[in-house]
Amino acid sequence: MMYAIDKYNVQRVLILDWDIHHGNGTQEIFYEDERVLYISLHRHDDGEFYPTGAPKDYSDIGEGKGKGFSLNIPWNSGDIGDDAYRAAFAKIIMPTAYEYNPELVFISAGFDAAAGDPLGGCKVSCDTFSLMTYQLMALAGGRTIAVLEGEDKMKKV
Repeated sequence: MMYAIDKYNVQRVLILDWDIHHGNGTQEIFYEDERVLYISLHRHDDGEFYPTGAPKDYSDIGEGKGKGFSLNIPWNSGDIGDDAYRAAFAKIIMPTAYEYNPELVFISAGFDAAAGDPLGGCKVSCDTFSLMTYQLMALAGGRTIAVLEGEDKMKKV
């Protein structure tokens, strides 16, 4: 992503992280950078972002020039399914993404929110992951990159 920003002068990159883990490292890298809109869907267990244990919530939105460019959508339990993900996409993610008008989209594509994954305890179907991908590909002239994040229980998913 930084290569695209530096080499091709890309000014607006959307990163969507849709697994149950808060992408604290990714968010931290771009926390003060207005060129990257970071959106994370993740668990929020007992008032803390999963799995870091950071006592944060949806008000953690960036700092300096990056203020307003970090968007956290924390789920209060692991029992999340298609309806919640689709509602977040329809009401929050896609309207925000269209307003931001990214030139490049990155998907941090972990699948521990998928139905059947023992870690996530969620119930997101393949159809919903497909729909989310399809909608994101409508942004940035289709310039979308999906990065598969580690899954150690793929046979169960």
